[in-house]
Amino acid sequence: MKRIAIIVLGMFSSVLFYSFLARAAESNDLGFQSLKTYEEVQVKEVRSADTIILEGGKKIRLIGLLGPAAPTREKQEFDKYGFVIEEITPYDSMEERAFHFVESLLTGKMVRVEFDTQRADEDFVTLAYVFLKEGNVFVNAEILRQGYANLQIRPPNIKYAEVLRDAYREARQEQRGLQAQ
Repeated sequence: MKRIAIIVLGMFSSVLFYSFLARAAESNDLGFQSLKTYEEVQVKEVRSADTIILEGGKKIRLIGLLGPAAPTREKQEFDKYGFVIEEITPYDSMEERAFHFVESLLTGKMVRVEFDTQRADEDFVTLAYVFLKEGNVFVNAEILRQGYANLQIRPPNIKYAEVLRDAYREARQEQRGLQAQ
């Protein structure tokens, strides 16, 4: 009886161990583990100023910046005819402006995704630098340059640290976006 219990426990431990290894491997690559870049992929959705979703559903967090959270949608009210009552506000919040800038810059566009040393963060979200195929615009730096995010360099991902610092400095000097507040 003890032998059977030990064998079952050993098999169970092996299954857990191998499933852990499989999850760790999946979290650190996008299905192309040996590649350092993902040459041509379309941006399906923008979740926030620093997070995008690629075609195929891969979630990417942009390296080197910390953007404001995506604006929240307020509950819609309807009139007696079923039309949405829109509240008119004289200004857009910084979160809305940042989100709309990144959304107009990336949604539906073809991009090149480039990785650095660390491919995933503590939440198992893939970390990457993103470049627009059209014009080879460095998206991470452009968001910082326009002032729609704060600089957040986290070693070991320092490949473009100086470029990102320069873009952030420019936004601060020109008092753009978040840097104007």
